[in-house]
Amino acid sequence: MIIQAHVERLIQYVIDKRLMPKEDEIYARNKLLDLLHLSYTPITIEPTIDYHLDEILKPILDYAHKQGLIDVDTIARRDIFEAKIMDVLIPRPSEIIRIFKSIKNPIKKTDYLYNLSINSNYIKTNRIKKNIHYSAQTKYGLMEITINLSKPEKDPRDIARSSKKQTSYPSCLLCKENVGYNGENTGVGRTNHRLVPLSLNNETFYLQYSPYVYYDEHCIVLSESHVPMNLGEHTFLRLFDFVDQFPHYFLGSNAGLPIVGGSILSHEHYQGGRYHFPIEQAEVVEERQVENIVVQRLKWPVSVIRIKSKSSKQLTKMATLLMNKWRKYDNEKLGIIHQTKQIHNAITPIARKQGDLFVLDVALRNNRTTKEFPMGLFHPHPNHHHIKKENIGLIEVLGLAVLPGRLAKEWDEIAKALNNSTSLPKQIDYHEKWLAQLKARYNGENAIEFLKRETMDKFTMVLEDAGVFKQTTEGQTAFSAFFNEFIDDYLALD
Repeated sequence: MIIQAHVERLIQYVIDKRLMPKEDEIYARNKLLDLLHLSYTPITIEPTIDYHLDEILKPILDYAHKQGLIDVDTIARRDIFEAKIMDVLIPRPSEIIRIFKSIKNPIKKTDYLYNLSINSNYIKTNRIKKNIHYSAQTKYGLMEITINLSKPEKDPRDIARSSKKQTSYPSCLLCKENVGYNGENTGVGRTNHRLVPLSLNNETFYLQYSPYVYYDEHCIVLSESHVPMNLGEHTFLRLFDFVDQFPHYFLGSNAGLPIVGGSILSHEHYQGGRYHFPIEQAEVVEERQVENIVVQRLKWPVSVIRIKSKSSKQLTKMATLLMNKWRKYDNEKLGIIHQTKQIHNAITPIARKQGDLFVLDVALRNNRTTKEFPMGLFHPHPNHHHIKKENIGLIEVLGLAVLPGRLAKEWDEIAKALNNSTSLPKQIDYHEKWLAQLKARYNGENAIEFLKRETMDKFTMVLEDAGVFKQTTEGQTAFSAFFNEFIDDYLALD
């Protein structure tokens, strides 16, 4: 099939998916021919039935590489050129914003933007399908793990390109200036990127979706300005405003400190989505009613206090007091020191609605380091780094582990070692201590299913590492004391 037949099939696909009206067909064809350095040839094609966009795009991208339009045949460079193709075929930002604003139903609003992100291949659904996702019982209830196989590993050729001198535009991957950006400085194509403005607490933010979603409708809400993450009363006002506008979504903030914060601390942003996480079913170990606010202490590996009320104003007042009290809290016996040369105590707040109730989970965090734990005292400890070494962010706090893709292949090697009573290959011998423990518990069952449960146990221990009040009598007694002191302080305000 000549290349233009693939172009015609692509045009038919975007019309069928309602990404582009029929009236724009000639314009889109001419723009694509120009982008691909093609001349027009009249051609008739069969209707596109059950074709995934990746199947339609592949021969076009292959052609672009052969013609030198894609200089290096890497996944990243193909993605950048693919984004340029799709940018021709989807509405301009102003049209998407107009349509989004015209939709009154909040679920239909997000459905529109999410489906557009999927159908334009901004969200790589075919790659995301490769991810391993499962749940297992723990002493804290059901928890979940996703092993990320969708994000391609960095190609050395892309790394070499990125080492060249770059400008500071856009300032980061979250900036609104990424809309339509060709990816030359960031290495990530955003030409087909679209976002929509929101008003939160009378401030301008933007809603977009993550290209590699870890859960259903994984969205990002980012500040209009490139300003560092900074939690305060305004944080709660924004979170409650968002879930009031989109009650089918949750929205949370990572702590604004290194080690316990997110991967991009330089840009104020929040993460949300249409998903119910394990923490929502956490057992309540202590509860008090304060005016019309229910305050609960959860049985959870990370230290979490839940507050809920019909009044977002009262919740904001209580959450602000809780945040400020925690920021100054010390308990040296437990290793909790709020400040040395820098502030160490922070929170990870997550908001959602349950009917007419606003619900806020507040995870207490501390990023102090010690000689014994240079990566963080309340961070995954070294004996668990073979499973999880990265920061524990809000997604993990909610009970969903995001684990590295290498684990999938390593499970196969560990399974062989279990079944054959052999050692591990040298390149993954960091699992040897764990393997010895596994051999003592393994009873010959399906090795991969066994490893999935054992990995979940490891994740639970990783979360316990991040808990500031440990799951000991001393730790929980101190947590209960803090819980009641903060409520008494709130009552004393009046």
